[in-house]
Amino acid sequence: MKRFSGEYFHSLRFQLLITVMLAWLIPTGVLSQFLFSALPDYRRMTESSLTTGAEYAWSQMTESLEQMITLSRDSTYDEELLDAWEKHRQGTVGDAEFVRQSRSYLERKYGREAGCLCAVFLPEEAGGMLLSPRADAERMSLFRDQSLEEVTAVLAQTDTRIAFLQSAGRVYLVRNLLDDQMRHFGSLVLEVDWETLTAPLEAVRAQWNGESWIELDRIQPEHAPWADLEQGLSLDEDENVRYLKISDSRDWRLRWLLYVPGETVFGRIRVFRRVLIGLYLLLIPKLWILSMMIYRRFSKPVSLLVGASRRIEAGEFGAAVPMHGRDELGTLGRAFSAMSARLKELIDRTYKEEIALRDARIQALQSRINPHFINNALEDINWQARMDGSENVSRMVNALSILLNATMANKDRRVVSLREELSVADAYLFFVQERFGEDLTWDRQIDDSLLDCALPLLTLQPVLENAVEHGIAPAGGGAISIRIRREGTGMQVDIENTGRMISPEDQARIQQALAGDQPGNHIGLSNIASRLRLIYRGEASIAVERVEDRTRVRMEIPFGAKEESRG
Repeated sequence: MKRFSGEYFHSLRFQLLITVMLAWLIPTGVLSQFLFSALPDYRRMTESSLTTGAEYAWSQMTESLEQMITLSRDSTYDEELLDAWEKHRQGTVGDAEFVRQSRSYLERKYGREAGCLCAVFLPEEAGGMLLSPRADAERMSLFRDQSLEEVTAVLAQTDTRIAFLQSAGRVYLVRNLLDDQMRHFGSLVLEVDWETLTAPLEAVRAQWNGESWIELDRIQPEHAPWADLEQGLSLDEDENVRYLKISDSRDWRLRWLLYVPGETVFGRIRVFRRVLIGLYLLLIPKLWILSMMIYRRFSKPVSLLVGASRRIEAGEFGAAVPMHGRDELGTLGRAFSAMSARLKELIDRTYKEEIALRDARIQALQSRINPHFINNALEDINWQARMDGSENVSRMVNALSILLNATMANKDRRVVSLREELSVADAYLFFVQERFGEDLTWDRQIDDSLLDCALPLLTLQPVLENAVEHGIAPAGGGAISIRIRREGTGMQVDIENTGRMISPEDQARIQQALAGDQPGNHIGLSNIASRLRLIYRGEASIAVERVEDRTRVRMEIPFGAKEESRG
């Protein structure tokens, strides 16, 4: 894989691809860098500009508001109105002098304040007298006719605090006046210049072409969307900007909501984005034309060569490519087709040689088994004949013929049916039973649907012989069980025996034998493992392990091997 990757990175196709990609990525990369760095910075600068302007305007308004509140408090701290009222109440001064002193104070204190349009003093126990500077006579008249009743009601609900209210389209600051003994001696009403007071906030609204709602104490704007908003700047789902500011004090509560359409705030950013998209779109035709030229002249011929090489890799030897041009790629295509045809010829010739060599190796492995169990069988026959003459000789000879047939007559066969392999195993177990008598028991559980399935010749008998020689014989007897069942896409063969258990050292040697290293006393198992690797090319497996008080040999043999005819 690494070699393939290295070849690809040095290939013509890769170099052409890099060229095309660079022709596309260099300009788009510059534009993308601008889009993903400059535009977000510009967006943050715009939001910061809006926030800074709004904060400054808010501070100006709250400062003006505090100045107005301080002016209203001075009417108590200066004590001029209180002195005039005390003298009038005690009869020291008459009505005319009381009015003159009160108006003089109101004119001096509030007449030149830009944020105050009119100042009204409502003295306690003065017969409903309203006092204001003569210059404010018209505004006082409007106040008396349109707002006095509403202002009086608000004053009745407040104590020492101030209150803001809106009446008849005008905004008033009102407060009750108390002496040092907390006795009420009158009320002060200041008509506030609302446009002057809110001018800083209105300037921000006009700058950003948005909407604004201001709430001050009892001054409640209609249809103000206060709900679910937090202080500061936020964006809704359409990127419209909302800026909310709230200030609370003992005497008043001020809230300001500024709403600016996203197009106003981020309009230039969106224009830049559209320009960038347009530039991207202009580059697409260029990339398409260049890509089509490279595809027809270079990429397609190279793809044909790569596809043919993949077909050869998959086993389709002799694959050719339809390339007959006069350029370098055409010459390469013709040379490739000729090379593929020559390769097919060589593969066809060597394939039969490989098959013959593999068969010879399998037959050589099988032949290593024959002398071993033939000698054992003859020894058992000889021993039985000496013991009881003739009673079992016939059956033993019959069993021997089965074994000889499996090892000699079938020497050209690699796989046989499970049914035939079981007959060889039964013949071998017959000899072993005669040898051990009642000290040996054995059973088998076979899935009958597998009897016609194929497996390598002499697969069961060497395992049984290994169980007898290394497990049963050292213990003087024991039990053997054979279990064969269907498992997935193959058969699972389990042969278990009691008797002497394998030690960790024995198991290590067996694993070496199964791997083909130093078979030692386990030639039979090593032989089986080698044949399974050759015939099934690594898809079959054999393992030896200790299971409780038994030694188990498990073989996993896939379906697919075909039983060969006798020859």
